Amino acid sequence: MKLPLLEWNDVYLIGVEELDFEHKDLFNRLNELHEELARHDDTARIDNCLGEIYARVLAHFALEEKFMQETNSPNYEEHKSEHDEFLEVLVDIVEEFHNNSGLGSGTGLEDQLRHWIIDHIQTRDQELSLGKM
Repeated sequence: MKLPLLEWNDVYLIGVEELDFEHKDLFNRLNELHEELARHDDTARIDNCLGEIYARVLAHFALEEKFMQETNSPNYEEHKSEHDEFLEVLVDIVEEFHNNSGLGSGTGLEDQLRHWIIDHIQTRDQELSLGKM
């Protein structure tokens, strides 16, 4: 068993229970992908992990955007734009996987996902901690 790609730490909490729960879930899903890429023997399972990550990220962003609208977040447009850009990156990753029947070692993908998730939670999402859901 490989060490997890991401380890949850309460420093990532933003104080909005529903969003914190989903952030933890994203960490878990990225760790599942990390495990599958380490095994690198079942492309169907990797594809399933990528599909689940995309679906969860899409749902999470919708919830976060709803929260921002309900709390009149002053940075809504910029924050949503970051979400849209990241969804495009995820679509590209899934398409690359399907077109090339794999992701090689997956290290670049994992680094990109880890960096984006941690950076986004610690910067943009921290701005949401002032509101309440």
